[in-house]
Amino acid sequence: MNISFLRPFALAATLSLGILGTVGATQYTTFDQEASSVSFGYSQMNVKMDGGFTELKATELSFDPQNPETAKVAIEVSLAGIDAGYAEANAELAKDEWLAAAAHPLATFQSNKVEALADGSFQVTGDLSIKGNTKPVTVPFSFTEDGAAGVFDGSFTFQRGDFSVGEGQWKDFSIVANDIVVTFHIVAKP
Repeated sequence: MNISFLRPFALAATLSLGILGTVGATQYTTFDQEASSVSFGYSQMNVKMDGGFTELKATELSFDPQNPETAKVAIEVSLAGIDAGYAEANAELAKDEWLAAAAHPLATFQSNKVEALADGSFQVTGDLSIKGNTKPVTVPFSFTEDGAAGVFDGSFTFQRGDFSVGEGQWKDFSIVANDIVVTFHIVAKP
């Protein structure tokens, strides 16, 4: 029996199944600002402090859990929307020694590469820009589907000295530690 005629049929069936497998995949492209948050933590004179931002937006967002390597994200955080817990701290952080918010009103992150990790989590590598300084960072994150939403959770640490955050007398890391921990909860919809 000649079974060579089955090869084209088998190839067509395999390709069809592959296409059908990706038809149902959801691509998350719409940023849900109300449900998303970015916060930060640091140590001041060995006392843990934290805060957050009230104004953030995604200028670019595209994530397909079936093809994470094609993902793109660009996030803008308005430094005018910083909330360190009280008005005096917010005003201090806006000053030139800290964030220079008048001259540099946004902190931004622009992705360059997204990778799926063996444990089911992901990491994104990109450029973090604060106060006119840009440095590459790699950020681990998890992704879960919650109803019609995609949820990205993660955190990373950067050194404030790398971005000139805290100049003059505030360069002393014994007063305000160099490590700043950023935690994010980003919600996206198709």
